[in-house]
Amino acid sequence: MLQIFKKSIFILAFALLGFNSLAQSGGLNNKTLSLYLDAENAFMAEDYSAAFPLYQEVLKADPEFDPAMFQLARIYLMQNQLEPAYQLAKKAYELDPKNKWYALLLIDMHKHFNKVEESIEVYKNLLVLDPTNSDYLSDLAMLYTLTQNTQEALALYNQIEKQEGIGERISFIKRDLYLNSDQFDSAVLELVKLADANPQNAQYYSMIAEMYMNKGEKEKAFPYYQKVLDINPNDPYIRITLADYYQQKGEVDAAFANLQQGYTNPNLDLDTKIQVMMGLFEIKNIPSERIRSESLKLGKTLAVVHADKPGAHAIYADLLYRDSLYLEAAQEYTKVIKLDSSRYVVWEQLLFSLNNRTQTKEMVNISRRAMNLFPKEAVPYLFNAVGLFLQDSIKQVIKTLETGMPFVQNAKLMEQFYMYLGDAYYQNNQSEKAFETYDKCLEINPSNTFVLNNYAYYLALKKTRLDKAKTMAFTAISLDPGATNLDTYGWVFYQLGDYQEAYNYIEKALSLDKEQSAAVLDHMGDVYFRLGNPKKAQNYWKKAKKKGLDTPELKLKMANGLQND
Repeated sequence: MLQIFKKSIFILAFALLGFNSLAQSGGLNNKTLSLYLDAENAFMAEDYSAAFPLYQEVLKADPEFDPAMFQLARIYLMQNQLEPAYQLAKKAYELDPKNKWYALLLIDMHKHFNKVEESIEVYKNLLVLDPTNSDYLSDLAMLYTLTQNTQEALALYNQIEKQEGIGERISFIKRDLYLNSDQFDSAVLELVKLADANPQNAQYYSMIAEMYMNKGEKEKAFPYYQKVLDINPNDPYIRITLADYYQQKGEVDAAFANLQQGYTNPNLDLDTKIQVMMGLFEIKNIPSERIRSESLKLGKTLAVVHADKPGAHAIYADLLYRDSLYLEAAQEYTKVIKLDSSRYVVWEQLLFSLNNRTQTKEMVNISRRAMNLFPKEAVPYLFNAVGLFLQDSIKQVIKTLETGMPFVQNAKLMEQFYMYLGDAYYQNNQSEKAFETYDKCLEINPSNTFVLNNYAYYLALKKTRLDKAKTMAFTAISLDPGATNLDTYGWVFYQLGDYQEAYNYIEKALSLDKEQSAAVLDHMGDVYFRLGNPKKAQNYWKKAKKKGLDTPELKLKMANGLQND
C-alpha cells in the first residue's frame, strides 16, 4: 500500500531544502522566488489548490528546480494521480540522489508500481549515505525476502543484530528465513542464541523443543524441556507439553503422570485442560480402557482444583455418567446447578442420573425445580411423572404429564409420555382413556413391548377385545420372549378358555423367572385348577401367598376353588 508522508515531517525539512537549493542554483529571479515562497506558504496552510499552479509557474521559470518538482509530486499523490507523481518523484531524485526525502518518496512509488528491484537500488544508495540506519537495513532486508534473495536478507539482519544486539524480532525473522530455505539446524541455532541471551525466558527453550518435536527428533527436544522446568518448575503448560512428549515416545505412565501434575496446577486454565482431555480420546496408541480410567482421574482433579467452576464439575459428572457411576455423577451435577442454575442440559443429565439410581424422592424434587426454571422443556415433566408414579401419586402423574405434553418436540419423547399416561389412567380406573392412550403410543412405535404387554394384560383382566390382546401379546413375545411377556400371552389364552396353551406359556414364564413372582404363580394355580388338577392348583396358590400375594380373591380360591365365570 502506498505510503504518504505526514505533512508535519516536511514543514521544516522543505523550508531548509528549498532555501538550500535556491542558494545552490542561484537561478531564480526575485519574481520566481516570490512565487516559490507563496507556493510553500499555501502548501503549509494545506491550500493545495492554490499551491499547485504556483509550483507549476516556478517550474516554467526553472524546469530543473527539484524542490518544486517534489512538492508537485506530493500534491499529485494526494489527488491519487499516481503516474504524474511518479514521474516527478523520479526526476527530483535524479537531480538530487543524495536527498533522502526524494529517495523515500520514490521508493514508495516504486513499491506501488511493483518495481521491487528499483526500490532495492534506491535503498542501497541511501545506505551508502547512512550505512547504520536500522530502518533502511530492515526495509531492504524485507525487499530481498520478497525477491527470495535469502542470503542478502540474512546478511542485512545480521548487520542489524550486530548493531542492536540479539532480540526477539530479528531472531524470529531469521529463524523463519532459515526454515523457508530448508536450513533447520541454522533456524534452531537462532533460537538457541536468543535463549542463551535471555536465560530466564523459558518460552524460547520451549520453542526449540517444539521445533525438534515437529521434526520427529524427540531426544533432542528433551534437554530443552528440562531447561524450561529448571527455569520455572511451576510453568502451567510444561507438564502438558511433557505429557505429549512422553505419549509420542510411547511412555504412557510418564505421560499420564505429567498430565496429572499439570492438572493439579491451578494456573493452567480450565479451558486448556478440557481441550487436552478431549484430545485424549483421539489417541490411537493407548488402550481405550486406560484412557477411560485416566480421564476419570483427571476429571476428579479438575473438580477439586477448580471447585468454583461449574464447567469442571460438569466434565467430571459426564465422565462419571459415562462409566455408569450415576450416584456420583448426580452429586457432581448437583454442584454444577448450585454454581450455575441456568444450563438446562445439566438439569436433564442430573435427572437421568437420579433415574438410573432410582433416587425417587430427589428426582421428584429436582424435576419440580427444573419445571419451574424451564417450563417449556418437556423432559422434566416426564421425570417428575416417573418419580410420582413410583410414589403412587397417580393423580399427580396424570396432571404432570397432561401439563407437559404440549411441550413435547419429538415422537420418541411423546411415546414415553403416552406410555406412562396410559398406565396412570388405568391405575386411576380410567381404563378406556388408558386404552386410547396406549393406541396413540403404538401408532408412534408399534414395537413398544412394554405397552404391548400391559395393554394386552389389562384387556385380558377385563375379558374384553381378547383377539386384539392376543395379537399384541404375541407381538410382545416375538420381540422380547421374557417371563413377563410369556405370562401375559398365557393369561390371554386362559381368558380365551385355551387352558393347555395357557399352561404352556405360563410354564415357560416360570422356568425363566428365577424369583417366580407371586402373580405368575397365582396364574399357574388357576390354570391347574381349570385343567382339573385342584391339588396342584392349591400348591401354586400357597406359593403365591408365600411370595406376598394376599388378596381376598386368593383367599377365596384357596378356600373354595375357582367358580365358573
